[in-house]
Amino acid sequence: MKKEYIILIILIIGLSAYLGLKKNDQVHYELPTIPQVDTTRIDRMEISKSDRIVVLDKGEKGWTVTDEKFPANPDEIRQILGTLKQIKLSALVSEAKDLARYELDDNHAVKVKALADKKVLRSFVIGKTAPSYNHTFIYLDDQDRTVYQANGNFKNQFDKAAADFRDKTVLGFELESVKKVTLDKQGKTVTLVKAIVSEKPDQEKDKTKEALTAEKPAPEKTIWENEDGSVVDQKTVSDLLSSLSKLECQAFMDDDQTARLKERQPSCQISLENDKVFVLNLFEKNNDRDVEGSCSYTPYAFTLTSYKAEDIVSYTDRLLGIEQQESTESE
Repeated sequence: MKKEYIILIILIIGLSAYLGLKKNDQVHYELPTIPQVDTTRIDRMEISKSDRIVVLDKGEKGWTVTDEKFPANPDEIRQILGTLKQIKLSALVSEAKDLARYELDDNHAVKVKALADKKVLRSFVIGKTAPSYNHTFIYLDDQDRTVYQANGNFKNQFDKAAADFRDKTVLGFELESVKKVTLDKQGKTVTLVKAIVSEKPDQEKDKTKEALTAEKPAPEKTIWENEDGSVVDQKTVSDLLSSLSKLECQAFMDDDQTARLKERQPSCQISLENDKVFVLNLFEKNNDRDVEGSCSYTPYAFTLTSYKAEDIVSYTDRLLGIEQQESTESE
C-alpha cells in the first residue's frame, strides 16, 4: 500500500513539473492598447486602396469628398468617426507577415489615415472581415505589420469609392412646412394649396356635451384643396409629399450628361413651396432604366431608380386625373 502511495506521489510530482515546463515554453504576448482619439479634432481623412484614394475634408459647412468638394453623407461620416474614436484589439493573429491570407496585402488592403492640422491622429490598415463577422483583421505599423483581430465589422465603412461617400439627398423638407404644390405633366397642370378648416361636430355624440362644445371654438385641421376650393384626395397628396420629403438619388450624373439634360423638357415637373420654392424635374428613363432628374435643391443632376420615380409619377397622375382619363379611353 505504501508503495502505491509512493508511485502516485511520484506521478503527481512528474506531471506538475511537466505542466510547469510546458507553461514556461508558451509564448506570452500583450496586446497593444490603442488610445482613444478626439474625433472632433479630425479635419481630414485619407482612405486608399490599390486602385484609388478618397479624401474627405471637414469645412465650415460640413464634410466634403474629393477635390470637387461634393457634400459627404453625414450618416457615413458619423459611422466612420465612431470607428476611428476607439479601436480595441481582441487577439494577435500573425507575426509572420502572411498578409495575403488576411487581405492585408497591397492589392486588397484599405489604408486609413485621420489627421488634424496635418498631424496624423490615427493610422491603420484594414484587411478582411474575420469568420465571426464580428471582428476585422488589421495591422497598425507599416514596418512591423503584425496582424491583429479588432473588435467590430467595419471594413465596409471604408472600402468604398468616392461616389459612395457622397450625400445623395436631392430634395428634403419637413412635411408640415409645405403650403403649396404645383404639378405639371402631359400639358395638364394643377395647383394644390393647404387650407385650414373647422371640423364639423359629430351629431351622434351625447347631447349633454353640446353646451360645453358651444363654449369652445371648433377644432381645426388642415386639408389640401384645388385653387378653386374643391377638396382633393388627401391620402394621395400625403403619399406624394412623403415620397419627396427625403428623396435620395441612385447616382449623380457627370457634367456632359448634365449639360444634355438642360436641353430637354421634363416629362413631369413638381413644384413645392414653403419658405422656399423647390422644383423637381423628372425626365424619361435612360438605357439603365433609371429616371433622370434635376432639382433646385441641389446643383447636381441625378438618376432615380425606376421604382422610386414610378411611385412619384403615379401619385402625380392621380392628382392630375391622368389615370382616370386613360382608363376611360380604354373602356
